[in-house]
Amino acid sequence: MAETISKQRLLEQERAKHAYDEVVKAKGKKDKELKSLARSAPASIQSNGLGQTLAFWKAKKEEHHLALYHALSGWLKKQLHIDENRDLLEWIATTADSLQYRQATAEALAYLNWYKRFAEAELKE
Repeated sequence: MAETISKQRLLEQERAKHAYDEVVKAKGKKDKELKSLARSAPASIQSNGLGQTLAFWKAKKEEHHLALYHALSGWLKKQLHIDENRDLLEWIATTADSLQYRQATAEALAYLNWYKRFAEAELKE
């Protein structure tokens, strides 16, 4: 039991560190827009789905959309053991089964809680 709690705590710390590092790396890339996007990202995933949300961000080709896309993609590929050279969206569309898709969605939402908090704390209005 204690081992499970410490694994969960470690995972939360890893999520937090990755999210913080990505927000700091994205500073100066349309901070106001990135902060707004981070705030709306979980709701967008819940209403539209992970794949559609990622496709939208990638298609926009704006630096704040791409910053969040790459941050979330990097984290999910690491957690789901997807080849880092593979595009996450391509993996979702061609390889992921429904269980993997649900796991990716749950992990994305957990990660975005941290990303959103750090975006609100670190990025300018």
